[in-house]
Amino acid sequence: MKPEAYRLQLETYPLVNTIPSRFQDLDPLGHINNVAIGAFYEEGRGNLNRKAFSLEMRKTHGMRMVIADVHIAYLDEAFYPSDLVVGSGILRIGGSSYTIAQALFQDGRCIGASEAVLVNTDGKKPAPIPRQGRDALESLMIKTA
Repeated sequence: MKPEAYRLQLETYPLVNTIPSRFQDLDPLGHINNVAIGAFYEEGRGNLNRKAFSLEMRKTHGMRMVIADVHIAYLDEAFYPSDLVVGSGILRIGGSSYTIAQALFQDGRCIGASEAVLVNTDGKKPAPIPRQGRDALESLMIKTA
């Protein structure tokens, strides 16, 4: 996955989280480990999903979001101690799925980009995203170039 230039700009993303790096995230080379990087994206996805789908909505509609696909492009190293900033937004919306686009920044540098496809299920099979959820996702669409 090679992200387009606009995806490397923090202002592209409607949601931004600042997350502190942790000593335990380091690898033997002294930079934040690639597996730990995935956790920063996960935190951003969780924030986006909480904003789009209230607990009440998820219960009322029997929604259960599962990840179907994740891609991460590692563009630069990240170091401890320094906060990481994850920008998140919606790239595409389908009938029962949606794609979250993200980028990770440290000290003003874009160090990576990610895309994740999530699918709404009824617990067993894909299920349509409720209208209220679709509206919330549409309000979180990323700004294109």
